[in-house]
Amino acid sequence: MKIAKQFRFEAAHRLPWHQGACRHLHGHSYRLVVGLEGTPNARGILVDFQDLKRLLKPLLDRWDHATLVAASDTALQEALDALGSRYVVLPFDSTAENLCTYIADYLMHEAGDWLRAQGVRRLWVRLAETETSFAELERALLPDVHPESAPHA
Repeated sequence: MKIAKQFRFEAAHRLPWHQGACRHLHGHSYRLVVGLEGTPNARGILVDFQDLKRLLKPLLDRWDHATLVAASDTALQEALDALGSRYVVLPFDSTAENLCTYIADYLMHEAGDWLRAQGVRRLWVRLAETETSFAELERALLPDVHPESAPHA
């Protein structure tokens, strides 16, 4: 069984090394989808959608209506400090790929054991910056066992 929950948050960022328009400070209405795959419990639930919302709330509350700034972008940090603007310093460039990976890692770190206990085998994260551009990552929580690779008795 596969389930998924959608989230939305607003954030600004820039990629100062980028050769195109992304080098300028700009914002996105990010759309996040977090999906889980596994075996539902006896009542037919894999993970309650409200539990998934609760797991992501601290991260998304921190990012929503903030500027996501790479630790190396000290010029932007100084400008945002001078303006008194809200921002979050990240240890990486704020590309869709890096943010997507961070969200997957966050879920694995914050809730991996709990998700496994719920019967979740895999999770995936899709983060869209625009209507046409997104990054997606899938992670295994439990090793996949295929009949052809299972040990023989």
